[in-house]
Order: sequence, then structure tokens, then C-alpha cells
Amino acid sequence: MASPSKMNKHLWNNIVRLKLLAEPNHPNRFVFDFNPFAYVDDDDNNTAPKEPSEIVITGRIFPNSKIYKKTALRIEMKLTGEYPAEPPVVRILTPVYHPNVEKDGTFCHDLLNNAARWHKKGLTTLAEVVRVVVEHIDKPNPDYAVSYDIGDEYMNRNAEFERKVAENIKANFVPRD
Repeated sequence: MASPSKMNKHLWNNIVRLKLLAEPNHPNRFVFDFNPFAYVDDDDNNTAPKEPSEIVITGRIFPNSKIYKKTALRIEMKLTGEYPAEPPVVRILTPVYHPNVEKDGTFCHDLLNNAARWHKKGLTTLAEVVRVVVEHIDKPNPDYAVSYDIGDEYMNRNAEFERKVAENIKANFVPRD
């Protein structure tokens, strides 16, 4: 019987915490689309896989704000071999009109883009990463806008911003169930 590596134990703990976010009324709800430990059951007879250089977790978040509350958003958290010492790369896979999301879906937030802040926070959990993503989808941070135009629109022409978000959601709708 082989025991999982330290990274796998840390990741397993994070996966368990993420599973707890699946409750329908959880404010930072996350539902797995792909769990890297889905093949592992809870008995001790499993052999841990060799540690990969990259682990990808995909799932759906369920924003709570007025403009995003009717859709889910598919996200990806990519963990390199340096995780948990380095933050995951988070991408929103569902096309979204948002000042903190790049055209390729990369989510921009100080916690994920600033290694010093990630280290200062200590071992940030993936559940905390999901919380940050949901909060900032609901309440964009114009200080970290990856598009000046979208950030300016959010700040100064909010009705136009919300109209474009509604169009985007209609075109890229992901059911919440």
C-alpha cells in the first residue's frame, strides 16, 4: 500500500473542502465537472498516482449578483507542480463580459497574480480561491481591470455594462442545475 505524496494529501484535503461547497444554498457554490481524485474512493487500498506536473480541476460556480445570478460559469483551476507554494491559474471557461477576466478567460485578482500576497496568506485553500472568484465576479474590482474599456464602462456607464453582460449571458448560458 503506497501512501499519497504530500502534494496529493494537501490536494485531497482541498478537494474535500471544495465538495462541501456543492450545497445548493452555499454562497460560494462550486460543483465539480472534473475532480482529479474521482477515481479514488475512501478506502486505503488505492495506490496514489505518480505526481503529475500539472493538475486541472474544472467545475461550475454560481454567482449571486443581480446580473449573473441566472447563470453558472464554468471555471478551471490549474495547479502546477509548485502548488501549494504557488497559486493556481484560474480561468473562466464560459465566455464572460467582465473587467477582471481576460479574453482567454484568465481571471485577474491580486491573490492569484501576486506571489508575495499568496505567500503572505499562507496555505490558501482552493475553497478560498473559489470564494474570491465568486465575490469578484459579483463585484468587479476596477483596480484590477484587464480591459480599461470594460473597467471604465463598469464604473461610469453601468447600464451599458449590464446590457452587455446580459447579452453575453444569453449567448453563453450555462444552466444552474
